[in-house]
Amino acid sequence: MNIICVMLDSLRADHVYGNRAKTPNMDRIACESLVFSNAYAGSFPTLPCRRDLFTGRWGHPFHTWDELERDVPTMAERFRRVGYTTGLVFDTPMFMTQGNFLDRGFGSIEWIRGQGGEPWISDALEEIDWPASADKVKPGVIRYLANQRGRLFESDYLGPRVFTEAMHWLERNYVRDGFFLWIDSWDPHEPWDPPQYYVDMYDAGYEGDEIIYPCYGFSNYMTDRELEHVRALYAAEVTMTDRWLGMLWDAVEVMGLKKNTVFLVMADHGHYFGDHGLQGKPWGDWGQLYDPMIHLPFMVYHPDRAMAGKRVESLVQPVDVFPTLCELAGLDAPDSAQGKSFADVLLGKTVQHREFAISGRNLDDSWGTVPATITDGTWTLVYWPNKDLEYKSPKPIRIERYDCRNMPARRVDELFYMPDDPHQQNTVIADHPKEARRLHDALLNLIAETDTDPEIARTYQPDPGKQYQNL
Repeated sequence: MNIICVMLDSLRADHVYGNRAKTPNMDRIACESLVFSNAYAGSFPTLPCRRDLFTGRWGHPFHTWDELERDVPTMAERFRRVGYTTGLVFDTPMFMTQGNFLDRGFGSIEWIRGQGGEPWISDALEEIDWPASADKVKPGVIRYLANQRGRLFESDYLGPRVFTEAMHWLERNYVRDGFFLWIDSWDPHEPWDPPQYYVDMYDAGYEGDEIIYPCYGFSNYMTDRELEHVRALYAAEVTMTDRWLGMLWDAVEVMGLKKNTVFLVMADHGHYFGDHGLQGKPWGDWGQLYDPMIHLPFMVYHPDRAMAGKRVESLVQPVDVFPTLCELAGLDAPDSAQGKSFADVLLGKTVQHREFAISGRNLDDSWGTVPATITDGTWTLVYWPNKDLEYKSPKPIRIERYDCRNMPARRVDELFYMPDDPHQQNTVIADHPKEARRLHDALLNLIAETDTDPEIARTYQPDPGKQYQNL
């Protein structure tokens, strides 16, 4: 059994399932796959999610944004140890530029350089024009634009290059007896600057600031028209990414790999575009994990096609991927793995998996407290531990490059009944305290099961709805 995993960073589920972007290739992959319509992030954001995936172990709420431990077995190591050819193709900068050991276990590595603010090209940065007012975009955008100076064609863009190299890897390895290929595309993560013909699909004729890498925090530093264009830039990037994903899917078919290959497409998290007044992936008091951020597109093709073209509401999370792929390949997951295999769901033997999905931020963000979100698919609780915990950074605080000192604190527990309130606009925590406590109990159980440090665990003890607690 071969395995191909495609990670698309920052891809919102509603742009795939809700048709907010044109994704014809993800649509056709879905027609041959099982779509998990209730997949949710676990540890948030990028690096903590990869730890969940590669180790099958929970990171939230006790593991920070940090390097991957060297003594914990990884997915690539498990497959390589039994003879699989393992390959990694990526442009997500956290794999290499921060020395996080995410490449451990891969027999071949292809790094497409230049994403984000990676210090790669040494051209004089003062020669790069700002695409928008400097107080609206992240400073790393200048380095990114310098890195991309040599682009001429769509195939020169980073996302297309990732998929091109993945197809090259398959050409070299498709006849091997068992391979494991991980493709980690930072697109559709910012910066959003696809060729203009993609942007014209969504917002032709726009004139104004090109806010291709917006600052994180409240979205009110942009005009309504600028925010509309930012949404169009993102949708355009999604559509470009979808096109090249489709080429990869075509290559899988041409090489005859559908008969013996599991093909997984997923995201690590979403992105805010004015949802709840927020932009990006803001931290601190504006870091609530609402559905647009943690609801994941997630689809799996299996060669027996028992569930092809179907959707299930089974709750699944990234921590479950490692044990699932092991079971599908006839391997035992390591004892260290904490996730639960959903292989029986994929093969049509059951629709039951998790009772709850739990999402949370890493602790190393200098803000003093981090939120968690617990859902059973019907009720969703946004919970803040120890809301009185002091900031580690001096006040007044700032988010990115614009002043947030007068923004309101938002350390507030919220409960939403999703069938009536899918956009999570009306908290009903005062009316349904039992439901809130039930979801909170699931979080406490996870903390207990994962041997969380007592000093961290105690901050999660206060009942939901009690807005401030001195511990």
